[in-house]
Amino acid sequence: MSNICILTKKKKKTKNKISHSNIKSKCFSNLNFKKKLIWIKNTFKFLKVSTKSMKIIKKCIF
Repeated sequence: MSNICILTKKKKKTKNKISHSNIKSKCFSNLNFKKKLIWIKNTFKFLKVSTKSMKIIKKCIF
């Protein structure tokens, strides 16, 4: 399973890691993912969602 949030379509970002001598090398910043049980079509399913999308879900439900 790839590291993409199903609800918000967010994925990991590329950034530069800069050393003391100003040498730049590529690195990735990953999202904060959680596995959550969500009710979909009369069944519970585990979805890999970001914590930001969990906040959005809470606001919509309550």
